[in-house]
Amino acid sequence: MHMATRRVAPVSSDVTAATSNYQEHVNPQWVALLNLLGMNVEYERCLGCELFTKDGRRLLDFLSGYCVHNAGHNHPYIIQALKDEMDKCGPAMLQSHVPEIAGELAKRLCQLAGGGLEKVYFGSSGSEGVEAAIKFARSATGRPGIIHCEHSFHGLTNGALS
Repeated sequence: MHMATRRVAPVSSDVTAATSNYQEHVNPQWVALLNLLGMNVEYERCLGCELFTKDGRRLLDFLSGYCVHNAGHNHPYIIQALKDEMDKCGPAMLQSHVPEIAGELAKRLCQLAGGGLEKVYFGSSGSEGVEAAIKFARSATGRPGIIHCEHSFHGLTNGALS
């Protein structure tokens, strides 16, 4: 079997080249939208709800990263916790061991939620959470149907879209 190879140019740090590559190889509509909104800029740093552009502007981030940045960008406690965990040099896959910190978090979440909640499901995205909720609801009720909001975003996975 013969595989053709070609030389790949190094990635440019120039924002125009990065935008061009993203537009061509990932999502042209996203680039067009960011350009239309004037949001396709390079950031020097982001702290809390403030975004500092390379051209010296300070912007307030009201999007909240679709709830993934609800603690703000680069919160020092979160950064330190990530660094501490990375410094442990543990396994990269959670499936390879029982992570103590996940159990501690689950216990705390159950306590805070109240109402007799005893289990927590950790997912890596909102779509994954919606998929789990669909499966849990169907399992608990024995019914195939679910309640949903019309014309609303529930995620990009098959179950969430349907």
